[in-house]
Amino acid sequence: MFKRWLPFLLFTFTLVGCLSESVPGQALDGGDKTAALQPHVSVSGKALYHYARARLLALDNRLPEAVAALERAIDADPHSAYLRMVMAEIQLARGEEKLARRAVEDALIQDPDYIEAHLLLGNLLLNSQSYQGAIEHLTRAIDLDPTLEKVYLQLAVAYVRGGATDDAIGILKRLLGQNPASMVGRLALARLYHQLGLTSLAEQVYGEFIEKHSLQIQGYVELAQLYTQLNKGQQALAVLRRGLTQDFAEDRSRYPLLRAMVELGYVDEALVELRTMLKENPQRVEAQRLSGLLLLEKKQWQQAGEAFRKLLEMDPSHEQGLFYLGLVHENQQQWTEAIATFEKVPDTSDFFLDATSHLGYLYYRQGQLEKAIQVLEERLQKSQGRPQLFSFLASLYREHNENTKAGNWLQRGLEIFPESAELYYHRGLLRESGGNRKGALEDMRRAIELDDKHYEAMNFIAYSYAEQGESLDEALTLARQALQLNNEGHILDTLGWVLFKLKRFDEARGELEAAAALLPQDGLVQEHLGDLYRELGLLDKAAAIYGRALKLRPQDEKLRNKLQQLSPH
Repeated sequence: MFKRWLPFLLFTFTLVGCLSESVPGQALDGGDKTAALQPHVSVSGKALYHYARARLLALDNRLPEAVAALERAIDADPHSAYLRMVMAEIQLARGEEKLARRAVEDALIQDPDYIEAHLLLGNLLLNSQSYQGAIEHLTRAIDLDPTLEKVYLQLAVAYVRGGATDDAIGILKRLLGQNPASMVGRLALARLYHQLGLTSLAEQVYGEFIEKHSLQIQGYVELAQLYTQLNKGQQALAVLRRGLTQDFAEDRSRYPLLRAMVELGYVDEALVELRTMLKENPQRVEAQRLSGLLLLEKKQWQQAGEAFRKLLEMDPSHEQGLFYLGLVHENQQQWTEAIATFEKVPDTSDFFLDATSHLGYLYYRQGQLEKAIQVLEERLQKSQGRPQLFSFLASLYREHNENTKAGNWLQRGLEIFPESAELYYHRGLLRESGGNRKGALEDMRRAIELDDKHYEAMNFIAYSYAEQGESLDEALTLARQALQLNNEGHILDTLGWVLFKLKRFDEARGELEAAAALLPQDGLVQEHLGDLYRELGLLDKAAAIYGRALKLRPQDEKLRNKLQQLSPH
């Protein structure tokens, strides 16, 4: 027919995960036999033809016809609980949960001890937040078969969601009484204690878990997390180190412990452990990779470079190693080596587009604008790229005074990424530079629609309105919103300029003075402050600021005239 217990197993996975997320690492195998349950298969000869036809139709995904065939089978064998369970599964496959629930309830009328029916109905009720009903059916299932380990966990979930945490603890203890070796049961109990804030009990049960299951890394990681939350850093570190001493069959079991060490803030300690591992076996590729990444994070460029070079000696095609070695060269200002390394990253790599960004930047930084454009164009022909690459290429064309090509690339980017706020923002800048203010404002508004935290688009609209002296109330709102998201100098200047245009000079002063202090080399920002001082009658200050601005913009005749008008004073 189809994978009969797929819906049930999906419920199991989802619901058990709700109790607490598992830590990446070795899988827990509690020996549960839920998935191996066999239904009470009982189909009379008269019903068999219709049942077989329903199976074939379901396999062909002709579900409405399968339902009709199965209804005829049930008519021929009205006491078959199994046929009603099959009906429930087909209805679930159709998305008809209410009909599925009715079918499984009918199955239980025919056979009150049908374990699989109790399990399926319990999960359906749990999924619909009918916790008491779920508890009744899941409890009945384990009463009928106490070895169904995962069902205890589902029952604990139902109790927790229904607010009966003591009962949840009780059912997990019942599981451990039934099977003291249950890994999933003991780990679930430790997690539940942890989530309830019963930290002493959680610590105790995690300790028991580690003693009984010393090769299961989850116990070490989660106990270390608990100790960290309790500000017991040395105990957390000791637990992780204890885990690293275990005789794992494979090295890969150690790395989640090292990652946990890093995530909990013990970077130097993790590096010590990695050095020990590499001393024992210099061919440990993953240990070399992690060492390089941690040294990179610590900005120890030379040591990071050595780590990645050793990694590439072991695996010359290691794409991440190539990319990060390029990054090391870049941060050491070894431009030629950085370019050569980034160029080795293949176009099939997940790091290809990142390498492309760095290549474009490095060529641009070296004054090779045309080469930067060429590299970006060639590489964007090989992949869909990403919005930032299209906007970067467009900005290079703008600098090259080729606005038409810039627009073409932005348009191509928008065809691929129509929901990119970044591309609309850059097209807005391009339109504004071409005199299309209306189109620019439309693009900026679209950018904000797509990203309500796009402070640059907000700032653009606010400043544009201030310059034109229009919609100043909206400009003030946008400028303040932008400033809440990012208090950079140019946004402070916009807010001050809007307040200036509103003739709220005293309020504008603080913003414009702060902007001028943050951006001392921006002539326009300095001029705005000079204009404010002039309006406030602080003419000496205005003259000094205009003089400073004129040094930054010596060709600005309007600015020169402002200064000359103040000179008699």
